[in-house]
Amino acid sequence: MTRKGRDNTGMTFVVVLALSAFLAQHQPQGKESVRIYVFAAEPVDASPDDHRLEGRRAAVRDLRDALRHKAGLTIVDDRAHADVLVEVTDQEQDSLGEGGFGGARITPLVNTTIRLRVTAGPHDSEMKGTGPGTGSRAAKDAADKLLRWIVRNRIDALPDRK
Repeated sequence: MTRKGRDNTGMTFVVVLALSAFLAQHQPQGKESVRIYVFAAEPVDASPDDHRLEGRRAAVRDLRDALRHKAGLTIVDDRAHADVLVEVTDQEQDSLGEGGFGGARITPLVNTTIRLRVTAGPHDSEMKGTGPGTGSRAAKDAADKLLRWIVRNRIDALPDRK
């Protein structure tokens, strides 16, 4: 093959690659993701050293992080732009006893429960996520249940979505 033929092959490859990249960026996307606002309502009579309020705030952070990994969901920072409101009502930690080797604990042996109140249009529900450890596994469980709730109630098809 001549040098001129090899140059055209290389240029053709570059043009095809650039065209496919352009088309991939401009493909119409599927359905718009469901927007979720996660918050912990702060009670009026809460003292600054209230550990329950701090636990709910930690649960909000864990739940937001777990929901970020779910396809089709978007976390929003403004309540007015949300399709689904998720209020963390409580976070509980139950001790699972002492450590296995002579009572020594290396990590806390707790089971965490995160309780939620979920509202979307005419739908509302209460649910909980549980898991061993300090909260991320409970948040992942709650995120899985929330995603199933959204799909089951077809929140993405509500007529009043903005």
